[in-house]
Amino acid sequence: MFAYRRKKRSNIFAIPVKTRRRRIQVSWRAWFWMAAIILALAGLLYLAFWSPVFKVKKWSVEGVNFTATAQAQELVSQLLQTKIWKVIPGDSLVVFFGRETTRWILTSFPEAESVKINKDILKGIKIIIRGRQPAAIWCQSLAVSVAADSQATSTESFGALPQREKCFFADSSGLLFRAAPEISGTARPEFFGRPEEDFAPGDKVMASSTIQFAADLKKQLRDISVEALGFMVGAASSADLVVYTGEGWQVYFNVTRPVQSQVKILAALLNGDLKDKRAGLKYIDLRVANKVYYK
Repeated sequence: MFAYRRKKRSNIFAIPVKTRRRRIQVSWRAWFWMAAIILALAGLLYLAFWSPVFKVKKWSVEGVNFTATAQAQELVSQLLQTKIWKVIPGDSLVVFFGRETTRWILTSFPEAESVKINKDILKGIKIIIRGRQPAAIWCQSLAVSVAADSQATSTESFGALPQREKCFFADSSGLLFRAAPEISGTARPEFFGRPEEDFAPGDKVMASSTIQFAADLKKQLRDISVEALGFMVGAASSADLVVYTGEGWQVYFNVTRPVQSQVKILAALLNGDLKDKRAGLKYIDLRVANKVYYK
């Protein structure tokens, strides 16, 4: 008997069955929420930057002992008109930065000592600028009047009170902040700079301790009938302070020593050895402890 075997069919030309990919179906609810979020963000951006709600409707600049209020108002107006990235308006309460405005005001106006900014969505922006208090007057001198050396024990005088070229007010820290009239006889100490020195508002010309020393000295000299018309600080790192008196002679003090002790020595000298020689005096040097030089 013959066995019958079933012939296997070749699948060389068989067409493979395509697998179906599952389609990711996005629910209409997801599209809705995405659109809602985008619209909400756009609305918030419009509300914050372009809507009249947060727009600065009112603003004011007030000065306390500050003379440049009008110029400060012009500066603030320019800041509000500036656009960030050329798109976002600067007159929005959201983008109005108090620190940046304060920095601009303090940099532009040396007279301004402090700036206070109040922001309110209803009342707007209120800027209060407090000015510096004048403690002394500093003037540029035209010619050399005194040659002072911190190591010297004798002094040469080349003239009387220096001529004023331009004067500024200085605060208690020694910072120049505003032009001052060229006047004499004020209650504040008046300093004369050296001809080679050229300063402007915003520069610090002397230490606060020097101003306090000169203010105390001016009062104590008045008590012994000596009028202090002006002061000149010595060179850098020098402790010298020259006083120009109303009688035409100078007195040299040391700012590192107590004012009262030096004035006592001066008073004793003027009432003693120099009592009848004041008219011909040129200078008195008190810079060295326990020693007095005069001419």
